[in-house]
Amino acid sequence: MTEVPSDLEVPSFYTNKCYYPWQDMIWQKLFTGNIQNDHLPHAILLNGVAGIGKKDFAFYLAKGILCQSPVENPKNQQLEPCHSCRSCQLFSVANHPDAYHLTVPEDKKVIPVDSVRKLIQWSVLNSHLGGKKVIIIEPAEAMNQNAANSLLKTLEEPVADTIIIMLANNKQALLATIRSRCQAIDMVLPDRAMGLNWLEKQASAVSIDKEQVGLMLSLANGAPLSALSFLHNTQLDIRQFIIKQLLSIHSEGIDPVQVADELTKCSKLKSNSKSKILSMTAYDIIYWTDALVIDIVRLSQNQSQNMINNVDYFSILQTLSKDLSLKKLLQLSLLTQKAYYEIQGSININLLFEQLFIDWKNCRI
Repeated sequence: MTEVPSDLEVPSFYTNKCYYPWQDMIWQKLFTGNIQNDHLPHAILLNGVAGIGKKDFAFYLAKGILCQSPVENPKNQQLEPCHSCRSCQLFSVANHPDAYHLTVPEDKKVIPVDSVRKLIQWSVLNSHLGGKKVIIIEPAEAMNQNAANSLLKTLEEPVADTIIIMLANNKQALLATIRSRCQAIDMVLPDRAMGLNWLEKQASAVSIDKEQVGLMLSLANGAPLSALSFLHNTQLDIRQFIIKQLLSIHSEGIDPVQVADELTKCSKLKSNSKSKILSMTAYDIIYWTDALVIDIVRLSQNQSQNMINNVDYFSILQTLSKDLSLKKLLQLSLLTQKAYYEIQGSININLLFEQLFIDWKNCRI
């Protein structure tokens, strides 16, 4: 594992000293139930939506696998890393010689084949500390075709005492041959009560009431870590600004082209801008447009209030669900899904927004 320069903070996923409450059963199955008998699978695929702590869990699992003397947690009788042996100490400063983290290079959009080939060369080396070696690949679906095919041979012919942990937001995006050679673990969302309880504890130092915490969890589709991120950025303000702009097209008759121009201008502001206008990305605009449309679609299909994300706009969205065409809303939803991919290219963002918002206006029956 590459040494972290002394002037840089070690990422939190190296230093965590526990897994999340909703991961208890998975930890018991993967670690406590296997480590004593040395029955760990050679390849593990952790699959689940973003924001549920897959990465933190994977790194804590890697730390436990490498730990030289796992101990029993008296609170739940689960085996966990000791945090004090030489292996744990090296892992906690992101400098363990028997751990390898592969992710998308900063200058790339995918994990290239060359990166996987370097990983394979590393995997056949002897362990520095005389124990196991662990490889973490995330996100696994970011491997291009050649990279995935290169990794496949290693999965077919596992290297002794080397564990590969892959993380995926959508395992279906991986080659079927890769999925079949891993022990796939579906990491599900916690139930709402557990998610709220955890989130309230994290937000206890901030003056946010329970209703606001509940809204954050709803907006994050029940993913606690995604909800927690709202505490540390301006995403809630960005969401409110975008939604108000969209609603003004129907409630105030504002020209959708004008709204597109305003939001395009906001998307081009730098995050350190001193402008009073919120800076946001094109992705933010498409994400919250899509979320709004999906909520109205759900209400059009007579789903209950607890099935939508933007619960604080329930009354307005319920009214719109009766005034807008379900068929046109579904068509618009498909266009917003397509827009996620289009903004990654050289498309004219302003024209894209103009078309989306004109279609949004034309959804009225």
